[in-house]
Amino acid sequence: MCSLHGFPSFPPIGHVSLCEVDGRIHSTPAEQADIKIFTNAVSSHPCVVITRDLLHSSICREDTRRVFLPVSETLLMKFVNVWYEQGLMEALHLAANPDDDNNVPHLLQAIAKSLLKVASAISHVRNTFHPHLRESGDKLIAAVSQTRVWSMSPVRCISWHPHCVKLAVAAWDDSVRVYTFGTSLIPILKYKNQRAVSCLAWRPYSASELAVGCEAGVFVWQVDPNSVVTRPSVSCAVFLQRPHHSPVTSIAWSPQGDVLLTASAADTAMYVWDVALEKFVPLRRVGGGGVSLVTWSPDGSKVFAATTGIIFRVWDTDHWLPERWTVMSGHVQAACWSPCGSMLLFATSEEPLIYSLTFNRLGSMFCTDDISRNALPVVDLSDIEVNEGERIGGLVSSLAWDRKGRHLAVLFKKTDLIAVFLTEIHAVLQISPCCLIRGMVGEIPNCISFQKNFNEGSMLSIAWSSGRIQHFPLICSDLKSDWQFT
Repeated sequence: MCSLHGFPSFPPIGHVSLCEVDGRIHSTPAEQADIKIFTNAVSSHPCVVITRDLLHSSICREDTRRVFLPVSETLLMKFVNVWYEQGLMEALHLAANPDDDNNVPHLLQAIAKSLLKVASAISHVRNTFHPHLRESGDKLIAAVSQTRVWSMSPVRCISWHPHCVKLAVAAWDDSVRVYTFGTSLIPILKYKNQRAVSCLAWRPYSASELAVGCEAGVFVWQVDPNSVVTRPSVSCAVFLQRPHHSPVTSIAWSPQGDVLLTASAADTAMYVWDVALEKFVPLRRVGGGGVSLVTWSPDGSKVFAATTGIIFRVWDTDHWLPERWTVMSGHVQAACWSPCGSMLLFATSEEPLIYSLTFNRLGSMFCTDDISRNALPVVDLSDIEVNEGERIGGLVSSLAWDRKGRHLAVLFKKTDLIAVFLTEIHAVLQISPCCLIRGMVGEIPNCISFQKNFNEGSMLSIAWSSGRIQHFPLICSDLKSDWQFT
């Protein structure tokens, strides 16, 4: 089993990792960082820095109230306003624990306190049988997100277009910016109901459709590449939602781009959408809790679905029947498919290990031998000391496997370095250490994504806590020569 031991020399503190060319890692001091010294492979890629000046945080209702002078309200009007703006539970809290200014009858206080006790008991029973409902909204997204420190990250998530050099970036203010090669125009997708953006997905074989998962549901935007409009209106989007299917924590287009799969950590059902017709088919199974993560195999034959509990499932998309699996503890935090769709790698929320599952390439759900039917640990990520007290490893936040199946990137929950492994798929999966990527001083990596159509090897994009998005190419001259020849 591979481990974190055996990585080549990595940049010391104060140096920045820039690229890997033919197995050699290049880094320079931060003030001298210039990737063009070593390669021009990403010279045409968009330069993205999400600064605080670009962000416009939404003003909450509490802040807007301070703008206006206070007015006298009757007790009934105050209850109605609180109920309308903050919900029934807040209105009951107001009645049960009134301010000095509110002269609430004792009978009304007693009724409100009794109702709150009943609601608390119901909530306790519900949470006992459905642990995934203990959190909601932003807290639930942060608990299952593959983005490190999602709630505070200036970049919430990133997504590369599968066919062209086009990058979608979701920022902390819930805006989505689209950066495209060859143009300085940056469309900004933003709407008042598009709050707490959790995931992005470009539609395959379409140059303009981008799905945005958020607290309310999913917005599927049409981003016209020939338009000069930088702030498309919401009329350019289709809004998909279902009762109790929020917040949406994961979305995935089928490899053919014909249907969209959505999942919510608060809902035990997944939905398969025909976006054009706005029709859906629910996929529901009992056990495990809400569905926190979904990912489609590249060949389209299988769908991986993780829950907020110990259960995860692999669905056969020919008949939409699942195979049920369990982990020892916690839940599946991150998962990725091999390019051929025959192997799945995943990591849990409580073990510093990467497991693999092998599938039959011929169409049946699993290989017939007993070894292939078990999840095998393939990488030990237990933290180790690498340099003068600096440690690397621990629990995984995100995994990314490039389309050529050559590089596997690991984002940790507490380590400020990103680990990249070399991978080869033969009769068995072979994994070996490749390189460690360090950012500038004080930066921590928040999310990662491989570009899907990089011809000269692999290209990993990293969103750092400073708002800077780095493009880290792993160049293979053999691939580059073959591509130029063809």
